[in-house]
Amino acid sequence: MPLVIALAAAALFLKRKGSLKTTHALACGALGFYLADTSLATSIQAASTNLVSMIGTFGT
Repeated sequence: MPLVIALAAAALFLKRKGSLKTTHALACGALGFYLADTSLATSIQAASTNLVSMIGTFGT
């Protein structure tokens, strides 16, 4: 869940800065929903979990 919050915060930041158009954000969100229904979903989840845990070890 924290990864979702971080991605939402990044999207909000880019939207406010003017670098991200609403249609681009919707397209990225739709892509995420479609990827969740494919066989790549488990690989993407494992990779993101490993990445988040690796980033978490840098702070300690």
